[in-house]
Amino acid sequence: MASKATGSPLLTRNEIAEISGVSINAVNKALEQRVAKARRRRGRTLLAADEAASLTLISELPISLSIKLKRELRNWIVKRNPGCAEEFELSRVLRVAMTENAADVAKRASDYVRLRDKYVEADPGKMGGTPVIRGTRVPVRTLAQLVEGGESPEALQEDYPHIPQEAYDVSVLWAKGNPRRGRPAGSVRRRGTKPPRQVAAA
Repeated sequence: MASKATGSPLLTRNEIAEISGVSINAVNKALEQRVAKARRRRGRTLLAADEAASLTLISELPISLSIKLKRELRNWIVKRNPGCAEEFELSRVLRVAMTENAADVAKRASDYVRLRDKYVEADPGKMGGTPVIRGTRVPVRTLAQLVEGGESPEALQEDYPHIPQEAYDVSVLWAKGNPRRGRPAGSVRRRGTKPPRQVAAA
């Protein structure tokens, strides 16, 4: 999903936090201070993917900036997408350079959006709209739970030979950025395994 105003794809607050490496509380504070800008889509609060690099750079600064200066710095990053060598003059005595880490975050956000749009599909006509890996009936969250649960790449490849490795990677980040609402799901078993036997209490 892309923003009409900026052309940048939109991400959830949790996706921004996971990609940028800042806490969800820091993301929420930036929204409250209007250091980051939110958009409402179908009852959800979303941010442009460009905001990830901005939040990373601001979090790395060794000094505390006023809200006004944070907004100016954010606008410089989001509107210009500067390279590592560029600097922004906040005042006559203060300049801020784009860091390698913030530039890496910008690339990570771009790569994530590309892979998310390539592999994650939510079709109301398929499995009730449950997000699945495109072209399959494998839920994204199921795949992410298997990876996070420690399943080896060999075992996953044996069970899902039609799913490429990069789909596993994006499924984990997507699941963290889009936590399930309501009660947490139970553990996921590999296909072909049996549930544990229930032993009656003596």
